[in-house]
Amino acid sequence: MNIFTIYLEKIKDLLTDLEKHKQIKLSDNLNNLTIELTPKNLQGDISCNAALLLSKVNNKKPKDIATLLKVNFIKKFPEFKNVFIAEPGFLNIEFNEDFWHKFLNNLLNLKEKYGSSSSNKKRYNVEFVSANPTGPLHVGHCRGAILGDVITNLLIFNGNDVIKEYYVNDHGKQVENFTLSVYYRIIEILYNKKFPKNQSDLYQGDYVIDVAKKIIDNKLINEFANFENIYNQLKEVSIKESLKLIKINLNSLGIQHDHFVFESQLFKNKEIQNTIEILKKKNLIYHGKITAPKSIEANNWIERNQFLFKSTLYGDDKDRPLQKEDLSWTYFAGDLAYHNSKIKRNFDVLINVFGADHAGYVKRIKAGVEALSNKKVKLN
Repeated sequence: MNIFTIYLEKIKDLLTDLEKHKQIKLSDNLNNLTIELTPKNLQGDISCNAALLLSKVNNKKPKDIATLLKVNFIKKFPEFKNVFIAEPGFLNIEFNEDFWHKFLNNLLNLKEKYGSSSSNKKRYNVEFVSANPTGPLHVGHCRGAILGDVITNLLIFNGNDVIKEYYVNDHGKQVENFTLSVYYRIIEILYNKKFPKNQSDLYQGDYVIDVAKKIIDNKLINEFANFENIYNQLKEVSIKESLKLIKINLNSLGIQHDHFVFESQLFKNKEIQNTIEILKKKNLIYHGKITAPKSIEANNWIERNQFLFKSTLYGDDKDRPLQKEDLSWTYFAGDLAYHNSKIKRNFDVLINVFGADHAGYVKRIKAGVEALSNKKVKLN
């Protein structure tokens, strides 16, 4: 039950009836008819743009069409207390009090069904939070968590098939530094060797001590003499323990994800190479050079040939690099592979809840989804 869709259909029916009686001609763009809230500085409850749409086809000024429609609106709909004409021809409609009494009673009788619509069901993937598994959540993550959970709940309420997803960035330098930090805390606890606080790339938080204690107490690893020998195992258990802390944070907000996707698994399964090959076959990758980012002065930037994705073909500001100087894959290449995995799972719509610091990332990832799905999958 939605007041905007109800009166959109009612006004369309009225316009069709007026055309039958040869009072107006209807245009082909009636699909652009809108019913929305009246601007705050104007009188009325809802606003209609019908007069503007019908002006050209009827060869009349919008205000002249609006005057004709106003008369018919008041005649047809007794619940309309008044209809105000606003420049350049909007019809702003005010309801009488009896209408609101009936309308609100209907809402109360619907109870939990209010706002639900089972039409046009789709498969949604909603990815939110996705904080690096190198520490607990901060307030910004909690903001995104609540927003993502509300979106998914609304979609589920309307009968859609929805997956709540978390992407775990468990690959790269920050994970190596986190694992090393846990290792130093373990050595500190077991052998009283001081944690090297002068190393800026290490994680200093007390939560690292908690992770280290869990690994020791639960005997997840028994031998710590050589970091290199135990690195892979220590990384795995450290990420697992860190994710437990994150899940506790999320559970305290009443939020649980359905699915966790690990970046390391994408590398293991060669998903990135496969995604790059898909884009190569579409002729969307080339060797080229990019200019210095705005944050870096041009004289401090060394141009070099590298794999670039033709994201400008899909509305991005510039083409995006897929390889670093050491020929390892960029974060963007990994994210393309991750989103390609979503496309392969046959979702109709993808929704990402980004943090405030990811605003500049939107265009390139949208471009990637369009390219990989042949514009069949929408990313919001």
